[in-house]
Amino acid sequence: MTPHGWRWCRQENIPASSSRVSHNAWIGLDFIESNGWAATHNDKISPTGFNIIFPAMVNYAKELDLTLPLSPTLLDSLLQTRDSEIRKQNQEYVAEGLGSSCDWKRVILTHQRSNGSLFNSPATTAAALIHSHDDKCFEYLNSMLKACNNWVPTIYPVDLYTHLCMVDTLERLGVNQYFGFELNRILDEIYRCWQEKDEQIFTDITCRAMAFRLLRVKGYDVSSDELEDYMNRERFFNTISIQYSGITTVLELYRASQVRMYGESILEKIHAWTSGFLKQQLLNQSILDKRLQKQVEYDLKNFHGTLDRVGNRRSIEIYDAQHFQILKSAYRCPTIHNKDFIQFSVKDFRISQAQYQNELQEMERWYVECGLDRLKQGRKSLQTSYIVTAAIIVHLELCVARMSHAKVMVLICCLDDFFDLYGSREEAFCIMELVRKWNMQPETTYCSQEVEILFTALYNTVNDVAEKVYANQGYCVKHDLVRMWLELLTNFARTMDFRSDNNVPTLDEYLSFAWKSVGSELCVFTPIHFLGMQLSKQMFTCEEYTSLCKHASMVCRLLNDLNSFKREEEEMTLNSVIVQTFRGISEEEAILKVQQLVEYHRSKMVKMVYESKGSIIPRECKQLFWKICKIAHCFYPYEGGDEFSSPRDIVKDLNAVIYEPLKK
Repeated sequence: MTPHGWRWCRQENIPASSSRVSHNAWIGLDFIESNGWAATHNDKISPTGFNIIFPAMVNYAKELDLTLPLSPTLLDSLLQTRDSEIRKQNQEYVAEGLGSSCDWKRVILTHQRSNGSLFNSPATTAAALIHSHDDKCFEYLNSMLKACNNWVPTIYPVDLYTHLCMVDTLERLGVNQYFGFELNRILDEIYRCWQEKDEQIFTDITCRAMAFRLLRVKGYDVSSDELEDYMNRERFFNTISIQYSGITTVLELYRASQVRMYGESILEKIHAWTSGFLKQQLLNQSILDKRLQKQVEYDLKNFHGTLDRVGNRRSIEIYDAQHFQILKSAYRCPTIHNKDFIQFSVKDFRISQAQYQNELQEMERWYVECGLDRLKQGRKSLQTSYIVTAAIIVHLELCVARMSHAKVMVLICCLDDFFDLYGSREEAFCIMELVRKWNMQPETTYCSQEVEILFTALYNTVNDVAEKVYANQGYCVKHDLVRMWLELLTNFARTMDFRSDNNVPTLDEYLSFAWKSVGSELCVFTPIHFLGMQLSKQMFTCEEYTSLCKHASMVCRLLNDLNSFKREEEEMTLNSVIVQTFRGISEEEAILKVQQLVEYHRSKMVKMVYESKGSIIPRECKQLFWKICKIAHCFYPYEGGDEFSSPRDIVKDLNAVIYEPLKK
């Protein structure tokens, strides 16, 4: 960390006789007199350990015969609170407030770091030096003053933590792609420190949790075993130091738990208690920092369902370049809170909005040219399909990938509604036969106008995509696309067969084909060829790709089932909940079983997406599978509601991606 990387409050060296000192003293005394009442109010944001340190300062002032404008009643209350606080465990971080009553030898023996500090806190280390004359404490303070040009920071060193925060901030603001080389160098250095168990990471719980999360999602090999000490709530709060007992640390542990892979019981336990704790804090209205409260609310509700560009916009809107953090005192770090970051991200977002609007107009022309606007029944899915696509495939240069993905979503929706809601059995099988033959001749006859519109739109779009893939990758995928569409339509037709003969499969039988009926394979295979990299055609037949496709499709299918089983029960449509209740299983048990299956397939897929060892699929391609699942989490949340068919909660977020101007 360079000294100019922090803005510290400095006190100039002025002679004691100076009138300026006298003036400042009066200002300070006036502040104490005006605000002293707040010292005993627990509903105010206060520095860490304030109830111990401030009364100690008052006592020291009394020993110096200084007169402070504090009432005797307030002083008694402060001292009583202090006496109560110092009886609690793990207060060594604020030991400067304990004075000579502290067992400084034990504190130094237990908590002194290799750099000579106690908790990387200059204040605690200085107090230890006063009371114990420890040489290492002196060396730490001396080196810190030299590095910081005689400024005294709240915490030092803290460069690894600030670098992690910068990586996280740039990703949240949606501009990390412009700094790929620099951010990768930072993460490489963080990983080296992780492997060496660097004290800056492993003695700071917040830093460790953030490092684990960011390294894991970037494909570094990090083990959740390093978070084992924090998987029990009671042990966590009974053993950790006071500076890590706040909401910020628990929130970082919660975020770390959300990147768990299949079978990681440590992260499952951390997730269980952190999510419960944060929900309780919201219910009790215990989070005094309103900005932090909003962040907790959003993370708890939307962690898996936050589409990239939706999250970017929200981060931009709540970003405050003047925001400060509070430990023993307030401090601000420009590598975390920086006006250049916000200005750059705002400009980038506005440029993106302009391009998305142009692309949506092009999509509308395609929709009309295909005749899909003449379909009188079914969902009008054009805008929703394009906007969610823009929200996950965000980079401006990926226009072809965005357009092809959005077109696939529209066609799947139109064909699904036709097979499921208003098309006849004869019409459905006519479309399937046309796809099977795949040759549209002038003399081709159609059994209805809807069949002609749907097949013609599918035929022209698939052929157009196949041509672009050939130009981009050098091989033909038309036969693969036709096969996938035919397989999808065949699985659509199975639902119609069920309605006609009431042949209800078991859950295992249903799942063996149901994952193929959600269209995730097409939603990945079509745009993946336009992500800006050369792909081997053999990649699409490997076991890794097939497994990714199945797990992602299962997540999407099961989330859809959870939110539509009431409606589909009335329509006599197959569903993973319905096939269980048909065999006498209670609705509650059936829902729980499906939720467990969602978690199973999600964690299996996450493992494959995050792990790089032994993988032959580029990281950007694997991430597309997870982004497709994000769409499913967004449209089909656990708490119910089909946000694709009738968007209510997400309509504001979707409009914000393209239409609503930023207010910054």
